[in-house]
Parts: sequence; C-alpha cells; structure tokens
Amino acid sequence: MQGQETSEQTEYDARALRVENSWGKRLLVRGREGTVVGSIGSRGFDLPAALASSPDAVREARAFNRDSEKGWTILSVGVLAWGVGGGVARMDNIDLVVAIPAWTAVAAGTAMMFYGGVTLNKAFTALSRSIWWYNRDLARSSQ
Repeated sequence: MQGQETSEQTEYDARALRVENSWGKRLLVRGREGTVVGSIGSRGFDLPAALASSPDAVREARAFNRDSEKGWTILSVGVLAWGVGGGVARMDNIDLVVAIPAWTAVAAGTAMMFYGGVTLNKAFTALSRSIWWYNRDLARSSQ
C-alpha cells in the first residue's frame, strides 16, 4: 500500500502545474523540476490546449485569454488617453475649447485604467482557477 501511494504521489508531483515568474514573464511549469510548459499570455502558447485533459480547466483558461486581452487593451488605451489628455491640459495658454476635451480624456483614461485593472484581476482569477481545476482532475485521474 505504501509503494502504491508513493508512485501516485510521484506521478502527481511530476504532472501538476503551477505559475512562476521569471524576468517579467509568467511561466506555466510542470512538476517538481519546473519544466516550462509555456509563457502565459505570449503569442503562440495555447493555454487551453495545455490544460486539455480537464474541461473545467479549459473553460477557465479561455476566460483568462479573453479577459486578459480585453483588460490589457483597455488599460493601455486608458493610459494613453490619460497621458495625452493630461499633457494637453497642462499646456500654457490653451483655451476652453481644448481644455475641456483634454480634461475629459484624463477622466475617461482614469476610468479605463480602473476598468482594465478590474478586468485583469478577473482574468488572473480565471488563470488560478484553470490551474486548480487541472491539478484537481489530475489527482482524481491518478487514483
């Protein structure tokens, strides 16, 4: 019985996934050794395919992909609007016709940065859940 538990633990230990950070990248790694499966969020890495053995993990991975792309886009546009609007609004001798849209861009940029951040938080929650589902189903399949 002890030997069987050890081999199951070893199989799980070798196949379970986790996220590690390395030089600004989020890496999906497998097992104790930390074999890199892929770089999360990079083009060319198919997260749902890496988690294909668990339908629940795939669903959450797709939610991560959708929400992270949306979140980064909204956040980036928000930063741009905030920066340009703030730069124009601080110029000397601008008239009201320019100042009002500039301050509107600052306000809109601030709102977009907030919403982008909320969307990214939702995405990373889905990423965490996808890995949890994968590891949970992995543990059950090895029993």
